[in-house]
Amino acid sequence: MDKFACSQAPELDLPRCHEKIAGILAYWRSLRPGPGVFPGRQHFDPAAVAPLLPCIRLYDVFREPWRFRYRLVGTELVRHLGRDLTGTWFGENVPDEAQSKSYRDLVFVASGKGLSYHRGYPAYTQAHKDHLSAERILLPLAKNGHDVDMILGLSVLHAAVARQVA
Repeated sequence: MDKFACSQAPELDLPRCHEKIAGILAYWRSLRPGPGVFPGRQHFDPAAVAPLLPCIRLYDVFREPWRFRYRLVGTELVRHLGRDLTGTWFGENVPDEAQSKSYRDLVFVASGKGLSYHRGYPAYTQAHKDHLSAERILLPLAKNGHDVDMILGLSVLHAAVARQVA
């Protein structure tokens, strides 16, 4: 796995991503009503991606200023974080939230510019948990097909590969 990979693009080709990332991306693409149109929450059937639900999160999107509220946080993410963020605001207890890469990625997706993918160290990992790496994808959802009102995220956490000693 590459040490870091980040992308923001209208469309993404992720040949080396985790199978769960590939699965949610393929599912999201299958929901799209047409080219240049985003699927909405009304198209998303949790039962269709049941094995992925523990790794999924949904954000409600608010504008002027940009804010993101966790509508749903999957059980695997809750277990890793040690708390359930459902119903809280992204960055609620984070100084300089607007300067974070995660916030900029959420704004990019919420602006309707495309998808966001990140592979590397999770932003929310504390120093004592730096043994993890992760992959994360953010996908836009728009009830009317154009104005993003929700973001579908999926994260996969990886145990770090043992470091070789020279």
